[in-house]
Amino acid sequence: MYTNCIKVKTCVLLSVLCSAEILASEDDLFSLSIDQLLEVKVEARKVSESLQKTPISVSVLSEQQIEQRNVTDLLSASYFIPNLDVTTTGENSGCTHCANITIRGVGQVDPIPTTDPSVGVYVDGVYLARSAGSMSRFLDVAQVEILRGPQGTLFGKNTIGGAVNIRTNAVTDDTTFKSTLTVGEFNRRDLTMVINQPLSEQVAMRVAMAKYDKEGFVRRVNGEREGGEDDFSLIAKLRHQVNDELTLLWLLSRQTQDRGSAPSVLAAKNDNAVLIQIYNLFAELGNGVEPITPLQTFDDKYLSAATETNENSFTQTGAALQADYRINEQMSLKSITAFRSLDAFYSRDFDNNPVNIGVTRDWQWQDQRSQEFNLTAKYEHYDWLLGAYYFDEKVSYRADFNFFGGLFQAVEAIPAPLDGSPLSAPTDIGGAGNPLNAAFDFHNRFLNEIENTSYAVFGHMNYHFSPTWSVTIGARYTREDKRQEVVGLALEADEVLLSRTSESAAGAVTPSWKVFSPMLGVQYQHSEQTMFYLTGSRGFKSGGFNGLPSSPAAVRPFEPEYLTAYESGVRSQWFDNRLRVNVSAFYLQHKDMQLRGGESTQEGVEIFIDNVGKTKTKGVEWEFEGLLDDDFGVAFAGAFTRAEFVDVGNATQVTLDSTPIRTPKWSVTASVWKNWQLDANQKLHTRLDWSYRSKMYTDVFNSPLAQTDHLRLLNARVQLDLSKHMSVSLYVNNLTDEYHFIGANDFREVFGVAEYWLAPPREAGIALTMQF
Repeated sequence: MYTNCIKVKTCVLLSVLCSAEILASEDDLFSLSIDQLLEVKVEARKVSESLQKTPISVSVLSEQQIEQRNVTDLLSASYFIPNLDVTTTGENSGCTHCANITIRGVGQVDPIPTTDPSVGVYVDGVYLARSAGSMSRFLDVAQVEILRGPQGTLFGKNTIGGAVNIRTNAVTDDTTFKSTLTVGEFNRRDLTMVINQPLSEQVAMRVAMAKYDKEGFVRRVNGEREGGEDDFSLIAKLRHQVNDELTLLWLLSRQTQDRGSAPSVLAAKNDNAVLIQIYNLFAELGNGVEPITPLQTFDDKYLSAATETNENSFTQTGAALQADYRINEQMSLKSITAFRSLDAFYSRDFDNNPVNIGVTRDWQWQDQRSQEFNLTAKYEHYDWLLGAYYFDEKVSYRADFNFFGGLFQAVEAIPAPLDGSPLSAPTDIGGAGNPLNAAFDFHNRFLNEIENTSYAVFGHMNYHFSPTWSVTIGARYTREDKRQEVVGLALEADEVLLSRTSESAAGAVTPSWKVFSPMLGVQYQHSEQTMFYLTGSRGFKSGGFNGLPSSPAAVRPFEPEYLTAYESGVRSQWFDNRLRVNVSAFYLQHKDMQLRGGESTQEGVEIFIDNVGKTKTKGVEWEFEGLLDDDFGVAFAGAFTRAEFVDVGNATQVTLDSTPIRTPKWSVTASVWKNWQLDANQKLHTRLDWSYRSKMYTDVFNSPLAQTDHLRLLNARVQLDLSKHMSVSLYVNNLTDEYHFIGANDFREVFGVAEYWLAPPREAGIALTMQF
């Protein structure tokens, strides 16, 4: 079946090649020899400008680099961007499509929608509010910009760690076609197609679509697999040049994923864990359920004994209208109106075994709307930007957790209360109908209804005192209103654990906040090739709710987080622009961190999310890129980061000795590429990309088992341009077959299990590209 599918796709491509009546450019459409490094344009400050003139720590992946480095999404990109960490699974979700991003040690690793991300993701200027659904394959992407440090002035809330700005290719006035067929290990079968077509002198369209298929690399003993792909993506754009002043751009996108669970295995076990012993004791007393037998582990590191849920999926649809109006030679106005709808599901078999120690299932349904206006002006000695932003979203979130399923029935099956008291007034568990038995119902459901609304106005100005000195000042004022209704249910006991809705006595949870985010910077243009800068900025991450409260008392909001950053850097080019050297140093003060904490109440110790943490982080980042000759280049980038807690309050997850999670001390990447001109139309491109990360913790408890080893990854790619219109590429990811995980949990003491969420092993493939 797979062979036939590949044959069909190949025939489609060949038929297009033979029949397309599309005029090809006389220029080679593949990489050419160059004698200077190409200028990189970024939109880190909402306007297009040279990277070398931008006083922000920014890393950029161009369309060509995305292809040549075998990058397919944010996760694979993160290995080659210093101080960027991306995981899909987060703390406990097992999600495959959730982008949980950390920059400079500042991030959010839980995709639950009652807590907001710390790093904002923007696609063509539109903010993606939820991490669920944000991890989709790159399609027709022109550039990915990683902005480090708080971006609160221009990008707004939830960018205290930074921002990821993804821009797809613009509609052009040329007729072009490009398609790539990729086949590889694990039965990979990918097909992408991009068509750009002018419809009239004023109207043009661009359509990109892709289908991705791949089998999972983690095998279950029952024959199922985890870690596969079954994705579809569509991006359609229509540009209308109304007149010389006004341009309208309509965008429509749709992505779907239908995958198995995140690839996970049982990393270690403890058959004598506390809850396993309790479960087996009650099972023996009540004879209601089968006891938990010893857990299965395997020498094969990619084998799992899981038999429960094996599904991750999402469907999202986005629409946007962008209007660009040139008022005069100095001023222009941009409007972006956007809508996005998300339907997401993710699940996992917590124990990776046939027994039912734990199964989790999460659903998110989200609709978001946004409107942004940017008024920009550029004059001889100064330029400025004024903006206004509106955002609202509605989220329905359902979480089903089934831990030690059947334990409640086992307690119910005990003939009488364990202390022998009458059933009408029991003082201990046991006996059918005993209300105290509900404490052992760990099959719970939480239903959240969330509404978030934000308003913001902002401004940003650069003033040039002289040809060499300039100052930048910016500020943003944000108001947020949030609302939560939450219900908690014990499903087997058929009891309502808590209810905070508009109909309940306590009512819904309705916090609001007003936040001011300033920034100030100074730039010194030493020469046309060298610029120094110093900036200070403040950003915030929204407050939120406890979406999984342990009791009615735990239903309460928490306040925003705040981060103040100081950064200095230099951007320079040398030897007639054949060497680029960019270096930055930073110092971060992160306060009011949203951490779980404990508090004594009349009902015992309640677990809350509270603003109790403070950290300090400092480090250095660098990027070197050079051309040794016209067809031979190297790049070397890295970061050194040191983060520490300076206050933890009453937090139960961390101490002052804890290390902030997902913050390696060293992250380094190196690349080398060499091209050979074989004849007038044929060229050979070779490339190696190496990445290194020092050890880091992937859980907040700093469990030794959840600490990664030193990670060294090597990717390779060889591309042969057969003509101006066709190329064939051979690639290998993880060439040395490094075994590593992107997330881990260690709950052996209580639950008896520890789990790894795995990254793919070595994977090779071949790609055929045709373009006109």
